[in-house]
Parts: sequence; structure tokens; C-alpha cells
Amino acid sequence: MKKILTANYLLSGKGIYLTSEKKWVENLANAAVFDNQKDADNALAFADTQTNKLQSAYLIDVVITSDGRPKPKSNQELIRATGPTNYFHSNNCYWNEDGA
Repeated sequence: MKKILTANYLLSGKGIYLTSEKKWVENLANAAVFDNQKDADNALAFADTQTNKLQSAYLIDVVITSDGRPKPKSNQELIRATGPTNYFHSNNCYWNEDGA
């Protein structure tokens, strides 16, 4: 079992991850990896005390890459960790500068 704790910043909605120092960071590579359910449950309990900073805390399954970093097992969490998939493209052919 390898899990990390993730949540969303309350104001921005950005995905965040809990470090071993009990700090919230946006970089999944810095997340604490929990090897047992007791530690994972303790991390969730800690997140429950942070309701003024975050929302929707939950555990995700990860694998450890060859360079020692956690990588989400699910495609959904991998996409969430790497950023939005809908960047604005200024040369969009569907509207002009007037918005038409």
C-alpha cells in the first residue's frame, strides 16, 4: 500500500498534497507517501483540522518511480497533478477579437 493525501485549496481550488512536515504543497513530488493505513488515517484526521484552508481531502494510490517520486496510479489523478488540460489559445479560429 502506497498512498498520498490530496485536497484542494479552499480559495483557488488548486490541487495540493500533504508533505511529511504537514505542509500543503502543489507539487506532488514533495508529497508524503504513506505505507500503512494507520498513518494514512492520521493524515486524513489532520486534514479534517484544516477546513479553513482546504476542502475535499482524500487518499490516492501511487507507485514509486525509478527516481523515487510518487506517481498516481489513476489517469484522473495524473491529469489533476500535471495541471489543466484546457489552456486558452489566443489564435482560436472560433471567434475573432470582437467576440463574434
